[in-house]
Amino acid sequence: MDFSDDEAAAAEDRFVPSWLRPLLSAKFFEPCAFHPELVRNERNHYCLDCAGDNGAICCSLCVSAHRSHRVVQIRRSSYHEVIRVAELKALADVSLVQTYIINADKVMFLNPRPRAPQHFSKCVGAAGACEECGRGLVDAVFRFCSLGCKLKSMASDANLTFILDPKHKQEGSEEGDLSGPSNLQTTGKISYRRHARKGVHRAPTQAPFF
Repeated sequence: MDFSDDEAAAAEDRFVPSWLRPLLSAKFFEPCAFHPELVRNERNHYCLDCAGDNGAICCSLCVSAHRSHRVVQIRRSSYHEVIRVAELKALADVSLVQTYIINADKVMFLNPRPRAPQHFSKCVGAAGACEECGRGLVDAVFRFCSLGCKLKSMASDANLTFILDPKHKQEGSEEGDLSGPSNLQTTGKISYRRHARKGVHRAPTQAPFF
């Protein structure tokens, strides 16, 4: 039996949380119009319960209006948005998406990053490449470089899902994974952790990497 495009989309949506697409298409780190007095008033939080609404993207002060909601924080690495795996693993099945270690936190990219032209013809190494966009992967256990690539691949792979099976313990969900610097050397993971130069001491009030 053949399915129409609408039927296929409806079937696909059964395996995608309603907040995922709005999250991936949201524009983060823009100034908050309601709190211009803040030194850092960028909107880098997202309310999953208000996904799709204008107020879903909020700054650190706007978050108080979503106190009883599920709110995640978006961070940046090399000008691209990432999210901590710890904030998603209880909400969605994020398996098969490449993870990285940034400041001792395990994160993944929301959307694919553009590749420089000189990288197109280079060998991607033993770990292979993202099945959707072709970006090289760090660990062979993963198939996609971002949440967006996994979502897009669902149109051609009926086995993919973002719906979390409560009986299934996801890869990397153990408590020890985010415990600190001792986990930065995990095989197949890239560490972006910054180290202070010798003789240089950071002030306690210095802004964090994100």
